[in-house]
Amino acid sequence: MAQRIVSLLPGATEIVAALGLADRLVGISAECDQPSALMDRPRVSIAALDTGETDPAAIDREVRARLASGAPHFRADSDALRALRPDLVLSQSLCDVCAATPDSLTARAIGDATVLALDGRDLKGLLRDIERVAAAAGVPDRGVRLIQSLERRRRTVAERPRSTARVLAVEWPEPLFIGGHWVPDMIVTAGARALNAPGDHSVAIDWDQVRDFAPTVVLVLPCGQSIRGAATGLQSLQQRPGWRALPAVRRGEVYLLDGNRYFSRPGPAAFTGLEITAHILGTDATDPAPGAWRRATE
Repeated sequence: MAQRIVSLLPGATEIVAALGLADRLVGISAECDQPSALMDRPRVSIAALDTGETDPAAIDREVRARLASGAPHFRADSDALRALRPDLVLSQSLCDVCAATPDSLTARAIGDATVLALDGRDLKGLLRDIERVAAAAGVPDRGVRLIQSLERRRRTVAERPRSTARVLAVEWPEPLFIGGHWVPDMIVTAGARALNAPGDHSVAIDWDQVRDFAPTVVLVLPCGQSIRGAATGLQSLQQRPGWRALPAVRRGEVYLLDGNRYFSRPGPAAFTGLEITAHILGTDATDPAPGAWRRATE
C-alpha cells in the first residue's frame, strides 16, 4: 500500500485527490493547479518549454526543435524527487510534450518506488487508470466508488437525445491538430460526429479535410491552454482560406474552451469536459462549468 505518492501530471493529482488520498501526496508536477488545497506540495518536475498564451506556430517550432534534438519538454528534479522518498510515482506514457514520462526519471531518483504510467486513450481508459491508481494505493473500494460516479455521468450524456452536429475539435491551430484520445470520445458520446475515432492520436490534418468535413460546430480547445489561449488560436484559424464559409462560422457555432482544465488532462476533469461538450451541443441543459467556455465573437 503506497503511503508516499508523487504525481508528475495534473490529471493524476486530481485522481489522487478524488480518491481521498491528499494526505499521502508528497510531491506534484510543475503543471499541477488543482485542487488548490494541494498546491503547497513540493514541485518535482520542471517544464522546459513555456507554452503560455503566445503564438501557436512559435510554440510548435520550439516543440519540433526539441524533438529533433532529443531535448525533453519536461524533466524531473531527481534530487527533489529522491528526497521525498516516494513509494508510488504517477507518470504518463501518452505524450512527451504534456508531462514527464517514465523515461525522464532516473533510477537514483526513483529508488524503490513503483512507477505507474497512465495511458488511458478514451473515457473508459481513463476509468481503468483510476482503477490502477486506487489498486496501487491500496484503496480499491474507493476506486470502485469513484469510477461508478464518473461512469454514471458518462452514461447520462450517452443516453440523452442524439445530436446531428459535425464537430471539429481543434487541439492546436498552427499547424492544425485535431483533438485525440478521449476528445473524439466526448464528441461521439454526446451523439455527434467527429473527424476521428475515440482513442485515436491527435494528428495534424490538411485544411482541405476540414472544408470537406464542413463542421457545424467548432471547439477551440488548445492543449495546455486556457480560454485566452483559445482566443489566440482562433486568430490563426480565421486566416485560413474559406474560414468564414464553414457552416459553424456562418451559424455562430464556434466556441473557445479551457482546454488545459477540462480536455487535455486524463482524470475526473475530462468527464466535466464531456458534459461541457454535451451542453454546447444542446443535449444537456445544465452548464457544468460556467466560465470554462464561451461562444466566440467574430
